[in-house]
Amino acid sequence: MALAAALCAASFACLPTAWSAEPTEPLAGNTPERSTVAARARALSAVAAAQAASAASAAAAASASATSKAIKATKADTTVKPTQAPATTASPAPATKAAAQVSAPAGDAPLTRDSDRGTGASRLSFSLPSTPSAPHDGKQPLFFEADHLEGESGSRTRATGAVRLRQGELTVRADEMTHTQADNAASAMGHVVITRNGNVFSGPELNLKLDTLTGEFIRPQYWFARTQAGGQAELIEFLGENRLRAFRTSYSSCTPENTADGSPGEPDWSLKTSRVDMDFDANEGRAENAVIWFQGVPILAAPVLTFPLNDQRKSGWLPPSIDYDNKSGLEFGVPYYWNIAPQRDLTLTPTVSTRRGPGLGAEFRYMGAHDLGSLEVYGIPDDSVAGKSRGLVDFKHLGSLESSDSFALTSYDIRWRRVSDDDYWRDFPRNLPSITPRLYDSHANVERQLNAQNWGLGNTQTTLYGGVQTWQVLRDLDTTADATSSAIEAPYRRSQLGLRSRSDVDSALSWTTQAQIDRFTHQDASKITGNRVNLTGQVERAIDLGGVTLTPRLALNSTQYDLDQALANGSRTASRTLPTFSLNAGMTLERPATLFGRDLTQTLEPRIQYVRTPYSDQSLLPLFDSAPRDFNQYAIYSENAYTGVDRVSDANQITMGVSSRLLDNKTGAEAMRFGVVQKLLLSDQRINPSGTGPITQRLSDLLLLGSTSVIPSWNLDSVVQLNGQTHEAERATMGVRYSPGPFRTVSTTYRYTRGATNQIDLGWQWPLFGRKTTVSQLKAQASSPDQIALNQQGATSGQQCGGTWYGVGRLNYSLRDGRMANTLLGVEYDAGCWIARVVGERVTTGSTQASTRIMFQLELVGLSRIGSNPLSTLKDNIPGYSLLREQSSVLSAPGATRTTTDD
Repeated sequence: MALAAALCAASFACLPTAWSAEPTEPLAGNTPERSTVAARARALSAVAAAQAASAASAAAAASASATSKAIKATKADTTVKPTQAPATTASPAPATKAAAQVSAPAGDAPLTRDSDRGTGASRLSFSLPSTPSAPHDGKQPLFFEADHLEGESGSRTRATGAVRLRQGELTVRADEMTHTQADNAASAMGHVVITRNGNVFSGPELNLKLDTLTGEFIRPQYWFARTQAGGQAELIEFLGENRLRAFRTSYSSCTPENTADGSPGEPDWSLKTSRVDMDFDANEGRAENAVIWFQGVPILAAPVLTFPLNDQRKSGWLPPSIDYDNKSGLEFGVPYYWNIAPQRDLTLTPTVSTRRGPGLGAEFRYMGAHDLGSLEVYGIPDDSVAGKSRGLVDFKHLGSLESSDSFALTSYDIRWRRVSDDDYWRDFPRNLPSITPRLYDSHANVERQLNAQNWGLGNTQTTLYGGVQTWQVLRDLDTTADATSSAIEAPYRRSQLGLRSRSDVDSALSWTTQAQIDRFTHQDASKITGNRVNLTGQVERAIDLGGVTLTPRLALNSTQYDLDQALANGSRTASRTLPTFSLNAGMTLERPATLFGRDLTQTLEPRIQYVRTPYSDQSLLPLFDSAPRDFNQYAIYSENAYTGVDRVSDANQITMGVSSRLLDNKTGAEAMRFGVVQKLLLSDQRINPSGTGPITQRLSDLLLLGSTSVIPSWNLDSVVQLNGQTHEAERATMGVRYSPGPFRTVSTTYRYTRGATNQIDLGWQWPLFGRKTTVSQLKAQASSPDQIALNQQGATSGQQCGGTWYGVGRLNYSLRDGRMANTLLGVEYDAGCWIARVVGERVTTGSTQASTRIMFQLELVGLSRIGSNPLSTLKDNIPGYSLLREQSSVLSAPGATRTTTDD
């Protein structure tokens, strides 16, 4: 938990990840008033607590052993360099801040200084031998300065007036610092400030026994540059080299507001505890009576919290989640994270819904040397709305088997997804295991990449593969929905075994081949099922003709069917073998260009392709896995108008296109692209992917595309498909986005498909009003210890947190239906040290149904995010959306944000 960063003054890696509740023990008495406490300088060591403490130890002990019986100086500047041999006394220094170097003589001889008695301040530098008894004295020299130095050798050394001790990046400041030789103890009083790497600790009094590293730091305040947060404690006790105890602590990333009377005010939020015990050897921290306060109101509490003292994961309770939608009502969940092992963990989330009742979610993750996976389940044993049990299961596994004696590699991929009923996608839209809410793929695939020598095929890449695949299709039970538009045809279940191989030479004659056996079944008994054997292969060669690349290619597709039912001609077997010849030609021309003050390179890239495939009647063959290709800039150059192998379209055609790009000379990024492409049929195409009759139209639709970011802050993107005869738009997508700076983006997109879609999208993230956060000023200060204002209020004081309101949203309006299809509206408030988000989402789930969800999240910067999580929804729906703050929460669940994929 973040409390580790607040209280772990001895370590900067103490960033816990979980809460752990234990039985409460009463606080034993009041805070001890007399304890051997010292703020170990080791508290500022970035590597471990002991190193910084040794720096302070070396400074004090070395100072005591080498100072003389009587040292008195005015504005003394002392450079302490650990050494084993005394140096010689240097000549006196002039009065105007000139430095005189004085050595530390052996034995008890007094250390004297011959300086000018004028009003100017002189500076004194001397070298002291290191103390053999210090176990961690370091190698860097110690620099020590003060207004006055006095003391007796072997007894006591005292420095007063703007005392400053520095070793490397470690700096200790105080009004007064004293070291006693008898107990090897050092104490600093008055405005004690320790800084290292931007981390600041300050307090009125610091005492430390350097031999045992025990002591106390009275009322310290602290600020951590890494988390941009800090706090204060009434007392920190150091119980040895790697143990400490703190009393009455607070932690916050807010800067306390100064009240009218000048006293420090309360920050907007804080985490407070009554006691914290930390054991660095055991990597264990324990806090009692932890309460999170927000705007003076306690919002979360735990009697006992345990946390790790470094980046390692730890079991414990995580911040709760709160969701509301019109299907389930208000749902409250409290995750528990179980760190089973370094390679395994489990997150259990009990939930309760005001409408549906209690439920339970679980996510188990594991990772081995060659595999990883996860199992996610969610269930409601008795849904009060549906009157039955509901739930989902989503299992993923990826792995490989490596052979140590060859280059062969076996990899496998397993996915199993299932939900309980057809209405699950409507009732639980936020935890669906797929981006296609009504179609869930389950599969198990394995591949074996073979060593080329094993097959005797020369320099090749060969792979054996096999797998099974099945689907779950959810029906649309809405009786008012259009049965034609809402119907989803279930894909075939498939079992397959295959081999593919290709040459690994690109500059000469190259070839590819694939052989595959498939078994297709279907849940619908009226569907044709059976076996299919397919063999495809092609050979090609790229020829460079001095700027023009010519690539002839010859391909062969042969398919054999053995079916369970008879075809229309009465046969259960069928076959088809077709060759395809293609010839591709292309070139790239370049010239320099300058636009909007940018040095660019403009290209001109013409391309022409000829394809010839003879006609074969395939109307009797089943369609197991083939479908018409989409019409886009890639598919238009495809030799086959179908995906899969069940259909091979006849072709006698030429495809011509040209594109031009602008490339940034500095970054290589594409700043602009324009293109046009069209297909010319030299003869009728008898196999028509989009109709029943042959295609007689010679010119295909014209495809126009363009995109640019060459105009500063603007991005434009468009694709238009024009009918080849009427020149009317068949499909169009046009978008523009304006992003002048961070957290400022507005985008609009128009989508049109003749007879199907006519929509306008508007998305935005934009500041509404308010002022920017002042946290950046604190970061600038914390990055340089010398710039920190050293006052009695400590490093966490300063200006109050600023506040800015942002509007976020996305509107999707259907011009065809005359209504809003999907709506996303929200506001974000960034107060600098905390962020609040309220987002409402409405998603259409049918002609008369919609799912409405309200998400609220409170982000305490440097601590945790509490509530429902709208961030993934905002990023998925608003182009160019930026997080107001990168993930810096230390109370968060590993993998807490769900990512739905169809891998």
